[in-house]
Amino acid sequence: QNAENPFLDVWFEDERTGFVVGAFNQVLRTTDAGKSWEAWSDRSENPKKLHLYAIRRCGAELFVAGEQGLLLKLDGAAGRFRALELPYEGTLFGIVCGTRSTVVFGLRGNAFRSIDGGASWQKTETGLQVGVTGGASAAGRLVLVSQAGHLLVSADDGACFQPRKVEKPVPATAVVGASGSSVVVAGVRGVRALPIN
Repeated sequence: QNAENPFLDVWFEDERTGFVVGAFNQVLRTTDAGKSWEAWSDRSENPKKLHLYAIRRCGAELFVAGEQGLLLKLDGAAGRFRALELPYEGTLFGIVCGTRSTVVFGLRGNAFRSIDGGASWQKTETGLQVGVTGGASAAGRLVLVSQAGHLLVSADDGACFQPRKVEKPVPATAVVGASGSSVVVAGVRGVRALPIN
């Protein structure tokens, strides 16, 4: 179904069980390592069929972030993704997990943090006015990158982020933690390693 619509993120709990999410509320689940997939779109509280950009587990909770401030959390007992209240109505591009926190981020530098499993959210200042496009955990810190090439680092579990100087910044679309105190940033102009000290 809807094979023409893109998948935008994937998350696996183990070798066999995982989800993919994508455009127009696409949610698929596999329990056999991807040999077959079950449609879960009717199990998400997304009546407008908004795009779903990210899926991540933080602690015991599995979150999905999408357009227009849509944030979902899996209700395991009911087998459904329930919509959460978020003080923001703009698009969310991603989710990053701290030691005890969950941070969601998106357009115009917006980021929000929860330390109670998504029950409440507080705005986290990034100092940016451009889209935050990627997040990662690295060397005990949280890292955010932007569409303009910014690199932000938090040493307090996402309560606040500080900019790091980047020589010749380029637009970033993703970031992952690397060895030592560094991250690997990917974008339309390739891949590069950056220190986060």
